[in-house]
Amino acid sequence: MRRAVLRQRLTQACSLGFFLYLLGSAVWTETAPLVPPDLYLRLDPLAALLIPPAARAWLPALLPGAALIVCAPLLGRMFCGYICPMGATLDLGRCIGRLLTGRHAGRAADKRTDRTPAPAPPHSVKYLLLAGMTAAALAGVNAVYWGSPVSLVTRFWGLLMHPLGLLAAGLGLDAGRPLFDSLGLTSLLYLAVEPRRFDGMYFTAGLFLALFLLERRIPRFWCRYLCPAGAILGAASLRPALRRVVDECSGCGICARACPGGAIPPTGCSTAHSECLTCMTCVDVCPRKAVSFAFFPPAGRRPAPAGRGGARSAEAGGRAGLPSRRAFIGAGTAGVAAAALQYSGSGSLLATTGRGSLWAADLLRPPGALPETEFQRRCIRCGECMKICPTNALQPAWFQAGVEGMFSPVFVPRRGPCEPDCTACGRVCPTGAVRTLLTEEKYRAKTGTAAVDRNRCVAWAEKKRCVVCEETCPFASITLVRSPGSNIPAPVVDPARCFGCGYCEHYCVTRVPAVTVEPLNALRLASGSYRETAEQLGLRLNPRAGNEETAPADVDGDLPPGFLPPE
Repeated sequence: MRRAVLRQRLTQACSLGFFLYLLGSAVWTETAPLVPPDLYLRLDPLAALLIPPAARAWLPALLPGAALIVCAPLLGRMFCGYICPMGATLDLGRCIGRLLTGRHAGRAADKRTDRTPAPAPPHSVKYLLLAGMTAAALAGVNAVYWGSPVSLVTRFWGLLMHPLGLLAAGLGLDAGRPLFDSLGLTSLLYLAVEPRRFDGMYFTAGLFLALFLLERRIPRFWCRYLCPAGAILGAASLRPALRRVVDECSGCGICARACPGGAIPPTGCSTAHSECLTCMTCVDVCPRKAVSFAFFPPAGRRPAPAGRGGARSAEAGGRAGLPSRRAFIGAGTAGVAAAALQYSGSGSLLATTGRGSLWAADLLRPPGALPETEFQRRCIRCGECMKICPTNALQPAWFQAGVEGMFSPVFVPRRGPCEPDCTACGRVCPTGAVRTLLTEEKYRAKTGTAAVDRNRCVAWAEKKRCVVCEETCPFASITLVRSPGSNIPAPVVDPARCFGCGYCEHYCVTRVPAVTVEPLNALRLASGSYRETAEQLGLRLNPRAGNEETAPADVDGDLPPGFLPPE
């Protein structure tokens, strides 16, 4: 492998490995890690540029992404070529595809030498997408999650590859148990891997399958034509300080065919600096050693020889890919129109107050989530909160949250309850869509209120003894009472003591849960203390350790095994 390519691959491998390490280390712990698990999300230039105007707030956590934009005039799109986990993932997929198909990179390049280039969309598409997203953000609508490369690749690894890896590990343990038994490895016989499942996995798998297939056709298809974050860095580096310089070019075009970013025209004499990934592959493949990269190359050095366009050709190439002013205006108008549709009366999920709201009755948000309008404007749908949730209770929304709420986290108690002491989801949110709360504050961040369906409850409808929901409730919000004419105690919920943790719904014995958590009286604050607000509202949200309170006096008699009242 050539020196520049090897250097880039090693840097990408280290960056992707560190990204996966941070993603894997995002687990529920009492202490905050030294390096935040959402470090790469904070480096996203698209989120840094568009989330603050959409949220109408200053977000210091996104300063690293803003710093990348500031450094782009100096280093160009080096982040795209070396650091971005999306680019590294796409390159990894292309390498794996070549290994599986037996195609060698060099031979494939040689075969493409005499071919007519495959038709491809213009480089200006990503700039038009950026213009539309920018116009929507200025109108107060967040569309970043459709094009954020770091958010997309985080969902790929965290919500797709991580569950598949756990599934493969579990199947491997099951298949190896006879071998472990014969070898006397008894400790491995009791080892179990808890599977995790996320809604929308097929969509994520289909999206990246399409990107990997496009990679086989055109290297870095996403980075060349679709990535709005790359468009930001490209627009900021039309003439970067570190740029490609060509001396005495023969016009063979080898560098143009080897360029993964499509930044070099067929003759190889000039460079579209806004598309250059600074990978320096062209330096290695040039047979005349006429290509180099330099900081602020002197004016006397010509990036192309006389007769092939000279410096003027290179300067024109530096602006290649930018759309026309009319196209920019059209894309911005489309973004504003999309924002207007989202704000159009009853058709908007953001109308969470008053009549006409489409906020589904079963749509719960993580504890500490901002009010719905602010939450939608900040959430970049990265999936970090879903991946770190210890009970797999947070799931990506599909159409139940409306089009504008797709992929945002929703709390599904039937999948798992919310641990009262867990504050992990707020710690990993890069934009503050879910607030970082202390444990005492989290206890009061009411997600909703449980309700008992008496037509499904076995105690109410079938007159059978069942105290599962009362026993499992950590907030002691469920009591058992005897209804008139019945000797069987049945559950009743105290709304002032119900946090909405979902223990009752998760452990309900009926196939369709008779106790469900609804977002009734959910407490969602943009600022201020949850504890003080809960006290003002008369909420008594105090989780108990185990089952310290005794059962009501009328809950005596023959209870099911394991549900005897404490003495």
